[in-house]
Amino acid sequence: MADEEISKAFRDLQFKTNETRMRIVQGEQNKKVNHQKMRISESTKRNLIGLNEDLKYYRSVGRMFLLTDKASEIARHETEAKQSKDKIEAIDKQKEYLEKGLVEAESNLRELIQSRR
Repeated sequence: MADEEISKAFRDLQFKTNETRMRIVQGEQNKKVNHQKMRISESTKRNLIGLNEDLKYYRSVGRMFLLTDKASEIARHETEAKQSKDKIEAIDKQKEYLEKGLVEAESNLRELIQSRR
């Protein structure tokens, strides 16, 4: 009976560690995507700043293009970059939390294995 409980606890801890590792990897992938979005927005903003005010600025929305002005496009790219930066910071905080939980689960797993011997 006790052996079955230990076996079940072992499986649960192992599942938790694997799930946490997968979530950390997924967070890293999301972080890369947001970092790329931030770089694109900042680069586009820098390019827009150097352009003339008299030009027409079009923004693609789905299958159509909207005519906008330079200031609104620069502001839009600034907000996109800020949102991506905020998401990256949130992902970093979540990663720290998950890593703490992973360390705790791994130590519990080690204790369980040692108690089984």
